[in-house]
Amino acid sequence: MQVQIERDIYIRASRSFTVLNDAIRLFRAYLEPATAAQAAEYYRARNFLKEGKAFYDQTLVDAKKLLGPIPIYAAKDFEAWRTQTLIENKIVVLGETAGALRTELLADEFLRTIMSPEEIEAYLAARFEAQRSGKRKLANIKIRMTLDKLAALVVEGQDLQQKAQRKQQGLPV
Repeated sequence: MQVQIERDIYIRASRSFTVLNDAIRLFRAYLEPATAAQAAEYYRARNFLKEGKAFYDQTLVDAKKLLGPIPIYAAKDFEAWRTQTLIENKIVVLGETAGALRTELLADEFLRTIMSPEEIEAYLAARFEAQRSGKRKLANIKIRMTLDKLAALVVEGQDLQQKAQRKQQGLPV
């Protein structure tokens, strides 16, 4: 595991969030009735959406590398080293109960940049039990929250792109 991946996952996720929000904002501005169908905002928004999705895809790949199963050929101390690295880089959470997780996640600097406290609490209420059960580790809920938020932005951007494409082609929106 490279140290760079642990640091870059939040950089890529943050960049994806920013670019996707810019794309959504531009698509919405383009879809306003006052904006001409041939306006340049459509192309800028489309490029932002493509760039944001690329950052999201790379964040997803990095998350799988960091939190996925340990290779069978890894050294015995690899799991302990990886766990310590993930804790030091604040990639995983330490809380075991809903209350402890709520406190930890609401205090997290990165999550506060991409989600409101209400969104964090709603996500935790909706997905706490599912994350705790099955093969998923509760410690990974922070990354799952981040990826789910980015995935929702990608879907919203793609929906707006389809509407904007209809406007750009002169079709009814």
